[in-house]
Amino acid sequence: MIALRRSLRELSKADEARLFVRGRDADPEVARAVAAIIADVRARGDDALRDLARRFDRVELGALEVPREACDAALDALDGDVRAALEQAAAAIAAFHRAQLPPPLEIELRPGVRLGRRVEPLRRAGVYAPGGRAAYPSSVLMGVVPAKVAGVDEVVVCSPPGPDGLPHPAVLAACALAGADRVFALGGAGAIAALAYGTASVPRVDRIVGPGNAYVNEAKRQVAGTVGIDSPAGPSELLVVADESADPEIIAFELLAQAEHDPDAAVAVVATDEAVLDATAAALERMLPEQPRREIIAAALATNGALLFADSLEEAIAFVERYAPEHLLLLVREPRAALERVRAAGTVFLGPYSSVAFGDYITGANHVLPTGGLARAFSGLSVMDFLRSFTVQELTADAAAALARPTATLAAAEGLPAHGRAALARAGSTGGGDAAHGAPNAAPRGSSDVPPPGPHPGRERAPGWQGAWEGPPPPERLGRAGMTPPPAPAVRGTGLSPAPFRLRAAYADIGLYDPERVPVEVDLSDNTNLFGAPPAAARTLAALRAENITRYPPVFADELKAVLARMHGVAPENITTGCGSDDVIDSALRAFCDPGDAVAYADPTFGMVSLFARMNAARPVAVPLEPDFSLDTDALIAARARVTYICRPNNPTGTVVDAAAVLRVAERSGGIVLLDEAYADFMDEPPPDWLAVSDRILVLRTLSKAYGLAGLRVGYAVGPASLIREIEKSRGPYKVTATAHAAALAALTEDEPWVRDVVRQVRENRERLAAELGALGLRVWPSQTNFLLVQAPPLSGAGGNGESNPARRLGAELRGRGVAVRVFPGLPHAGDCIRVSIGPWPLMQRFLDALREVLA
Repeated sequence: MIALRRSLRELSKADEARLFVRGRDADPEVARAVAAIIADVRARGDDALRDLARRFDRVELGALEVPREACDAALDALDGDVRAALEQAAAAIAAFHRAQLPPPLEIELRPGVRLGRRVEPLRRAGVYAPGGRAAYPSSVLMGVVPAKVAGVDEVVVCSPPGPDGLPHPAVLAACALAGADRVFALGGAGAIAALAYGTASVPRVDRIVGPGNAYVNEAKRQVAGTVGIDSPAGPSELLVVADESADPEIIAFELLAQAEHDPDAAVAVVATDEAVLDATAAALERMLPEQPRREIIAAALATNGALLFADSLEEAIAFVERYAPEHLLLLVREPRAALERVRAAGTVFLGPYSSVAFGDYITGANHVLPTGGLARAFSGLSVMDFLRSFTVQELTADAAAALARPTATLAAAEGLPAHGRAALARAGSTGGGDAAHGAPNAAPRGSSDVPPPGPHPGRERAPGWQGAWEGPPPPERLGRAGMTPPPAPAVRGTGLSPAPFRLRAAYADIGLYDPERVPVEVDLSDNTNLFGAPPAAARTLAALRAENITRYPPVFADELKAVLARMHGVAPENITTGCGSDDVIDSALRAFCDPGDAVAYADPTFGMVSLFARMNAARPVAVPLEPDFSLDTDALIAARARVTYICRPNNPTGTVVDAAAVLRVAERSGGIVLLDEAYADFMDEPPPDWLAVSDRILVLRTLSKAYGLAGLRVGYAVGPASLIREIEKSRGPYKVTATAHAAALAALTEDEPWVRDVVRQVRENRERLAAELGALGLRVWPSQTNFLLVQAPPLSGAGGNGESNPARRLGAELRGRGVAVRVFPGLPHAGDCIRVSIGPWPLMQRFLDALREVLA
């Protein structure tokens, strides 16, 4: 049954060849057949692919590409339990691979020398999903999800067709779930050739990943160099290292599981206890007849199975490095201690509960791994396979002058004088270098005499140059006379001074939020409540006791949460609060996003969202709204964002996106939807009960608009308790001040009639103002908020405010007449616009009067 039963000390050369040469030697016949297939696909393209389908898959293909509708239909028809498991696996894969995204790197290595590394996703990647003996939707997830996490523009999947001309329905469902952009019913070496070189139907990709049979792997080997490939991934492998504590039944289960993949699968055990090996062999004998795929398992055990005895754990671990398995399972008393000595494996499982099957499907680690002993040189598939990086170098004039001479010295040592002259040409750019100013020791322009290596007596070094052993120049003299600080102490063991403190590179170009507000008589720029303070809240603030100022407020605003919960018909566990709803956004991104995660948002929208994403080391992804300001749901779903932000009604457009579109994004994007309903109180119809229809939507609300408490900053979120708990962890304590807490309770419990009257007036004045603006010939977008978006007309004359942009000029002209509005130059699908907050009609009349003056 088992091909090999030996002690490691007794292994012969033939035994070692059987163990260590696993599928590494290419079969000449396979290589010739694959070369012919690749040449045929390159020459005849789609026609060759159809011939290959007839020959190997015994199917007549019409179109090679699978319609997106077929993938969606397969997902809809998928068994509910299977779909739930695939969704769980996809979420775990996305989470683990997001954590692998490299952070931005930029450092100032020495004054004026800035070095960085930029990481960019591939434009297009190909994922091969094998067919044949079984369907592998998990392989689709393992390839497509990391590519999407990396930000690859287009992910193309190829999988062999079945009798109906389509890949297995489970594979198609996984393609829809993972977000594959295109899917082709192609298998084998022909699919690899098509992805590598492109055909009329199949786009050429930058990298091909995914496991396959000998023909697929040989095809990947032959096209490597034309495209990138992942690590060689052949038949499955498992090596178990066990001591006397291991359960032989568990070992047998694991061997059977990996052997059922393929007759060429390799499974082996190295144990320090002969009794464990004996019991494992007995368990295999007993279990094999019960296995549905027993013929495949028996073939694998008879060909590449091994039960091996090691005199010690040290000897077993040494064998691991030589074997370099795809999967390594450590069933020993102290698996983490043993792990410290492991250097070569595709993936390692620790202890009796860590079944390899979990890693094959559900943990989130990738199961596309190197086989055949190549784990010594290759790593498993990761997000890095879908990224490429390049370095960025920037020098100031002073830094160039300082580095010119050592650069020229090294160039001379290597016999490359033009390099030296290129460096020395910069030496005089600040007036401090000698090359450009004819100093005695400078190489004359046009001369090939670059200074030889090393400083010479009488020859001045370029300003600022230091030998590597000398450290950087001393710091600048301080402002106080005679106070020159000593040089920075050297880091022991290097001879170099400590590097300067490195600020976050991601913050380098983040500016402070500036809504461009200036004091004016009539301020219609910030969408706050212009009808005054809510009466009960104002009375409460006037009657505050000293302890409301001198003592800390409630830690998590529990009383406020209880009142909000009653208002929304939910439990307090479904509510979190913050210092304004933007604070809740910030906390949510921190709670749900790992560094590098995508935060998608429908653009244009609330301008702070992209900044909050970057502040939290996430990656903002703007998805443009459609021309009618509706959601591009397909693009939002394709972004595969960890968090998707949607504002409903939207700021600054005032429009309301379709509720069904929001729900579709929540169901299909794979992440959380932050649904900002800051302006929901002004809508004509109340919003849906989102908590009743989705466990992926967090609704954001604020008391800054209809409730008139913008100055006190009270925001909150309503959502599933499991998500709320994570935000509470991220939020921190005391976010709602004692004064804000007291005023919010009063407004919510006593000021509802006042709020309803404010909302009524806003709606009436909004429609009245829109009609007045329309009568002036201005375009006004329909709004369900407390503001209007108005297209700025071109103004005649040069204007006296120095502005040429119509929106900025109109804003400046209105401000000159005592009225402020928010300016939006070049708003997508709208052009140059202004946004006008709605208030009591006398304020609206002041705005109209000023506008008519400007237009006149």
